Amino acid sequence: MKKLTRTLAVAAAALAVAAGLAVVPATAATAAAPTVNCSGDALIEKSFDNGTQWQMCWRVDSKKGLVLEGVNVKAPGEDGFRRVMDSVYLGQLHVPYDTGKNLWNDITSYGFGNQYLQKLSAAECGDGSLRDVAQTWTTTRRGETTTWMRTIPALCITDTTSPMAYRSHEQSWGSIEDAPLFTADGQGFSLQIISKVDWYEYATKVEFSDQGAISFDLGATGDVSYEDFDADATTGWPIGTGDTAFAASHWHNAIWRLDFGLDAQQQMAVEQYDSELGEMGEKVHVMHTAPTAITSPASLTPVTDLTWWRVLAPDSLNADGHERSYEFVFPGSQLYQGDPVTQPLISFTNYNACQEYATNNLNTACAEKNVVDYVTTGAGQTLTDPVAWVNSGFHHVVRDEDQSPMQTHWQSFSIIPRDWTSQSMGTPDGRSCIDGDPGGEIHTDETPCEVVEPEPTETPDPGTTPDPGATPDPGATPGPGTTPAPGTDPGQGGEPPAGTATVKLSTKSVAPGGSIDLTGAGFAPGEDMKISLHSDPIDLVTLVADEAGAVTATVEIPSSAAPGAHRIVAVGQESGLEASADLTVTGTPAAAGLASTGGVIAGGVVAAGLLLVAAGGVLLARRRRTAHEALAS
Repeated sequence: MKKLTRTLAVAAAALAVAAGLAVVPATAATAAAPTVNCSGDALIEKSFDNGTQWQMCWRVDSKKGLVLEGVNVKAPGEDGFRRVMDSVYLGQLHVPYDTGKNLWNDITSYGFGNQYLQKLSAAECGDGSLRDVAQTWTTTRRGETTTWMRTIPALCITDTTSPMAYRSHEQSWGSIEDAPLFTADGQGFSLQIISKVDWYEYATKVEFSDQGAISFDLGATGDVSYEDFDADATTGWPIGTGDTAFAASHWHNAIWRLDFGLDAQQQMAVEQYDSELGEMGEKVHVMHTAPTAITSPASLTPVTDLTWWRVLAPDSLNADGHERSYEFVFPGSQLYQGDPVTQPLISFTNYNACQEYATNNLNTACAEKNVVDYVTTGAGQTLTDPVAWVNSGFHHVVRDEDQSPMQTHWQSFSIIPRDWTSQSMGTPDGRSCIDGDPGGEIHTDETPCEVVEPEPTETPDPGTTPDPGATPDPGATPGPGTTPAPGTDPGQGGEPPAGTATVKLSTKSVAPGGSIDLTGAGFAPGEDMKISLHSDPIDLVTLVADEAGAVTATVEIPSSAAPGAHRIVAVGQESGLEASADLTVTGTPAAAGLASTGGVIAGGVVAAGLLLVAAGGVLLARRRRTAHEALAS
């Protein structure tokens, strides 16, 4: 067994510094730490057991209800907070009725604050804490104007948990021995207000997790209005005895407004990812996922169920050199087709202070009145400061069980960090050494944990007769004329057949000018391997296989590489063996790092190479995994 610790990397970095080489920074230049413009009860701060921290300001607006501003997160181990959103609130509750008789815009016509904001009791908030909301507003009735003033407990802050945030049982493949178990429940906290508009009562809730995720929820309860028993069998549902009274079906289109401010960067971008079946692979069709840059304001609907979006900060990189971003996750949203505003699932516009509401915009500084107008007038702009208008729709077909009170139905979506950190915010110490392909099993008998790489499996001489008393290797490939053991797949596991070469990449997508880790095996010992980027071939580097015909290196993708689907092709110059792996080149250039010149790979490989040369060694190649490891992966 061979242990691969961090000692080599540390020594290589030290040697690089001594040689006068620049060491690639862990992150790109980051804007100044974000500030919060509030204090006292207006400030919310929360810390979790794993070290994740949140901070933000809150207030209740007379129309928008709960408004959060300056939403910042601090990941475990980082020195300071990073901005996620400048602000977020519910931008409209658009309620059209199937009967065609009514359309309500509950946020702009009524509001979730002032007299519509509900006082919460301690029992309603349970184990949470209540914060007061001070309000002043005026009403005019029959020519008489009245000023109202009140302070009520209206915001409930509650600690939450989610079972089994992760689970990893440290066992060798095929072993049933007890071993260290890494598992924990997730932690979070939620903010919630209740607003009553006519017969309905709405819960606006935003929840934050210790993994950096944010969930947005609108819950509807209350009562079915007697005024809405005006439908028929096609526009409603019979409620009560028989089929004489039909309550009208209707839609709750909750459109949230998310103003992003990722890491306080001046430039942000939006990408849409779509997946589609491609060519037939060894056993199933290859599934290709590729990004499309959303370069200007747009209203978007999913191409398939696999369509997703992210907002990213190209100039903010995590410790692995990847762009920090947040991804949208939709558990399901029903899109109302009767209005252009509610047909898209998500719309992106550039920030404009007067574009406050998704429909019936009340800010007179804007000529535009809804999201459709915002997208139309911004069509010629470059999308750099994105505001997302997210439509979480629900078609409410009333049922007997909605009386009374109505059972709460929730409309939800969330945003989750993608590459915000190089590892999960909840990574336990026993898994802290895993970042990329570990190349072997992870053992936690050392601190930090170590990769333990098995010795290669010896291949028996084809001319020998197996020992009849020997126990067969469950991961071995059956020989000619043999029958695989029940439950095994003769097409999986083991080393590649003789004369077969393989190439593996650390990632399936990379920006122009970025780097990937490449592992090759099955080539002739000591031969030159030419690495190139296809389909229009671009020679990248020539490597030398070790005595086992394997190689591991970091390869830089040229900044001139065209975005789209490509292949990395490795060709043995003596054996003629060829292997390839698919790679998507995105349209966003990577931050500049150490350049590769003269066939010497940039970054850590340069430093590691210097260390090995100084020690009189040769290039260390990672051994190929054994058959049982291949099955396990």
